Amino acid sequence: MGSAVIASASPAASAVQGPQPIVVASHKSKAQSKPAVVIRDLADRTVEAGELATVKPKVKLGKRTKLVSKTLTVMQGDRVVVEGAHKARLGAGTYQVTIEVKYQTLVKQVVVKTKGKGNKVKKTKRNVWSAVLTESDRQTLVVVLEPAEEDGADLEPIGEEGDSPESTDEDSGNEDSGNPESTDGDSDS
Repeated sequence: MGSAVIASASPAASAVQGPQPIVVASHKSKAQSKPAVVIRDLADRTVEAGELATVKPKVKLGKRTKLVSKTLTVMQGDRVVVEGAHKARLGAGTYQVTIEVKYQTLVKQVVVKTKGKGNKVKKTKRNVWSAVLTESDRQTLVVVLEPAEEDGADLEPIGEEGDSPESTDEDSGNEDSGNPESTDGDSDS
């Protein structure tokens, strides 16, 4: 005869099929599974000659998170350019930017009862926050100098309609510009 597997509820039948994975349901809420703070990446900047790029820390807070402070420290090589500032204005170059975010997360809400006038009891909700937590991220920022335009790039080609200052009367659609002496030679008056 052949070998046949008989499906039954006995422990011997499960041993023939192999080990069964154990699935444990997690009771985490969505707010707990997401990070409390996300520090966004800084985009490289392009500036014109003589201008500076402004850099600010960009942070996304999760639910039940309170921002205490966000600062940045900028280094160029071994030299500290800006330390502990809320924003920095930087010229062309390559920088190491460290963004530091201090925040608190909501631990719980407490209902506080206070006596009002007479026998009234007023209930208010108060938030209980965690100790100050710190998150930091170090990124490389490149500020590039915009290439200079060629000489004469601002000049417009001659001969195109509407570009020359003499063609303003012709472009407006008025044949008679208000000048009593007409150049076309037809004088109907």
